[in-house]
Amino acid sequence: MTVVELREVTREHGQVPALRGVSLKVSAGELVAVMGPSGSGKSTLLNLAGGLDRPTSGTVLVAGRDLAGVKDLAALRRGSVGYVFQDLNLIPSLTAAENVMLPRELDGVRTRRARQEALAALAEVGAEDVAGRFPEELSGGQRQRVAIARALAGERRLLLADEPTGALDTATGDDVLQLLRARCDAAGVAVLLVTHEPRYAAWADRVVYLRDGLVAESNAVRLESAR
Repeated sequence: MTVVELREVTREHGQVPALRGVSLKVSAGELVAVMGPSGSGKSTLLNLAGGLDRPTSGTVLVAGRDLAGVKDLAALRRGSVGYVFQDLNLIPSLTAAENVMLPRELDGVRTRRARQEALAALAEVGAEDVAGRFPEELSGGQRQRVAIARALAGERRLLLADEPTGALDTATGDDVLQLLRARCDAAGVAVLLVTHEPRYAAWADRVVYLRDGLVAESNAVRLESAR
């Protein structure tokens, strides 16, 4: 089943095209890595796939729903899409656990259940010991883990990750990719991963290369030897 699909999507900022007629499908249980030079449109593609931005032309569908017809995109994102932002976007006044809980509570989940899910997600990324601490009290790597836990909490069908290993050492980065891979394989979650590291792209089922807002190449072979 296709979880997210872009059909001939173009996104222009003023007169400058960030994406030019890009088509892409990501199925349930599939991890797709997106690579390319700076300015190639990688983050724009993720923002469109998650409904954080609107295409200038073309169609974006999540779980078969055309996002152009969805009135409450925030609700759709909270329920179906987990997003690891490049700048993390943690709320300074909330603890790590509260940051992870917040999207679930906004979606109507009771506080007790949201906290249980948050603590489970923090444990899954090895950050259970920082649950009661505030973002300013955490290292860059710890903040990154909290942001990933926030994306994993609940029953998201689509995970969008923009350089999720940026503040992590190699071993921890491998742990994060193993975790994302496991979510694909065990839970049928679709993952769209932006990375500049071939090491981490090697965990994907398919690698899509962007250049100047176009899909330059799509490699459908998982690189087992690089793991």
